[in-house]
Order: sequence, then structure tokens, then C-alpha cells
Amino acid sequence: MRIKFWGTRGTRPTPGRKTLRYGGNTTCVEVRDKENNLIVIDSGSGIAELGNGFSATDPLQAHLLITHTHLDHIQGFPFFLPAFVPGTHLTIVGPAGSAKSLQAAFADQMDPAYFPVRLSHMPAEMEFIERNPGETFEVGGLRITPHLLMHPIPTFGYRIDEGSSRFCFATDNEIAMFANQENGTLKDMANWCRDSDLLVHDAQYSTEEYKTHAGFGHSTYEEALSLAEQAGAKELAFFHHDPVHSDTDIDALIEEALGNHRQSGGGDVHAFPAAEEQELAL
Repeated sequence: MRIKFWGTRGTRPTPGRKTLRYGGNTTCVEVRDKENNLIVIDSGSGIAELGNGFSATDPLQAHLLITHTHLDHIQGFPFFLPAFVPGTHLTIVGPAGSAKSLQAAFADQMDPAYFPVRLSHMPAEMEFIERNPGETFEVGGLRITPHLLMHPIPTFGYRIDEGSSRFCFATDNEIAMFANQENGTLKDMANWCRDSDLLVHDAQYSTEEYKTHAGFGHSTYEEALSLAEQAGAKELAFFHHDPVHSDTDIDALIEEALGNHRQSGGGDVHAFPAAEEQELAL
């Protein structure tokens, strides 16, 4: 399994010199199996950069796994080049039970008041599928299991298995809210991502910042570290970088969180900040 980050920022795009190392585009991750089947997780602004690497004439077959339909996770889709290529087929998957259907959310952001091309006018063939938590499905050699996360609207994490390799993606997840047990327990979450070769998890806030952001649907660096240790993840990538955090800020916050984790009795976790255009092989 091969993974490439195309957008690692949360909330809004943040271009500029202060975000050059870890990137300013919002959520988008490319996943391919050994047969080169393509899965794209989320269509934040990073999907435009991914799409520019494809042919403007050759159709594409791909699955888009949407965690949820907040703007920073779908806003790049109107600029995804393959969607304008006749013959392209996109299977777009997301959680059932949101305020709007998955297709309606995509279509609404392309209303003529906001964008010059309607979703229905894009040449690509699109199939929208809403799934339930735990409803495992397959794409090529990849087996995908969605898990309901803690966020203000229904939001999926996606576990992707290929053979003995396991990748877990869980952004926009407020770990502290599992104490309410509304969407299961933290133990359920840890079991879902157990023994991951790579766990990508939301780490938008420091512990101090979280005090004024409880209920926003995001976690701290320390909480992500504790979950990774509990789940036995081999590697942890901090994700959904806050738009006000520069690359230097992120480095300092991670160093602080690792120190706090050790001081609280936590074990060693191989952790790093996810960065745009970073490629990993599991």
C-alpha cells in the first residue's frame, strides 16, 4: 500500500511562507494498492493538486472516501481535473445520516451562486454511496472499514487493509468526547485502529488551546499519542494542522507533546507531522 499526502491542513487553506514544509492545502490523501487501484480520502483543496497530475484526456477510475462534508473536506472537488474528462468514473463514498445527502452537499457548493459549473454538468460519471459504520467494502486489493468519529456531524474514519498492512485515517475526531460514549467508546476506537502500520490522526490543538475549543470536534497532540500507544500503532502522523500554526509552531507543539507524554508515563511512539507531497509505503 502506498500513501501520499496532498493536503494536511484543517479548517481553511493557508498558503504562505510559514506553511511551506507541512503545507497549506486542506485534507486530501492518495492511497494505492499493489495493483495501482486508486482511493482518494477527502476532496479538500489538496485534491486540485492531485488532479493536475492526471491526463486532461484519459479517463480515470477512482474511489473517493469522504470523511464528512464540512467545506474544508470537499471544497477542492470543483477543481478536480479528472471530473471534467468524459469516461471518468468516480465512486464517492461517505457516512449516512448527515444533514444533507452526500450528493446534495457536493451539488450545493457548485450552485451557480458559488461556482460556474454545476455538479450535473461535469462530464465524469459519479456514483454516490452512503454507508454505515462498520460496513466493510473492498476496492481492488484494499479492504475498507469505516468507523464513526466524534465530530459535530456524522464523520467517518477509514481503516484500509491490504494483506497484512493496515492504514488508519481518523481526522476531525474529538477524543475527549468519547467519555460520553455516544459514538461508542475510546476502547472501540483503539480496537478499530489496533496494530496499524500507520495511524493518521487529528491533532489540531495543544492541551492549552483545547480548553477554549472543546466541542469543536478536534483532538490534542497528547490525545493522539495516547491513542496510538493504546492501539499499538507502529507510526503516528499528526494531521489537520491548525491554520494559525506555522511549521515552526507545529514543531514546537510536537516536541512539547512528546515531553508531556513521556512525563505522564507514556511509552515511546514514533510520531511525525504529516506533510504535503510526503509519500509512504506500508
